[in-house]
Amino acid sequence: MVTERPVERFLNRMFRRETPLRSLQIVTPFISPMSDTPYPLSNLRKRVEDQRIPLHLITRDPSEDYQREAMAELLGSPWIEVRYNPSIHAKVYLATAYREAESFALFGSSNLTSKSIYSNIEAGMLVYGIGPGREILQELHYWVSVRLRTLKESRLIQPIRGKRR
Repeated sequence: MVTERPVERFLNRMFRRETPLRSLQIVTPFISPMSDTPYPLSNLRKRVEDQRIPLHLITRDPSEDYQREAMAELLGSPWIEVRYNPSIHAKVYLATAYREAESFALFGSSNLTSKSIYSNIEAGMLVYGIGPGREILQELHYWVSVRLRTLKESRLIQPIRGKRR
């Protein structure tokens, strides 16, 4: 259980790893540019594009300026799929590695915003792809990649256009 800046812990683990990721899935109703954090969205986009990591993002249709600014940063990337679902309240962050044991996820109360890192009281569970965590990661991956993405309410805004070599 993580009660100190869970989203920052997930992003820290993702950015500091040496081995490449196979995919990323992010489900969160609210996203900000996070330019005042060590992990701004611009860095996430750069990492995704440099390493050609398919990122599947499910969020709400932006209604606030900070959300529109965040989506402007992410839209246009050939490696980022964006879906809007007005019913999203879940917060799930999943990093799938080529070796299953190196995969990890966070689920809990944290949105992908600066407030979640610096001022909100948040809690989450970090799960690793070993032991009993392996099955939890498989379930999270299926739920996000298959179930949630295929709901008719999860309206496709931008597909992944990038191709791996």
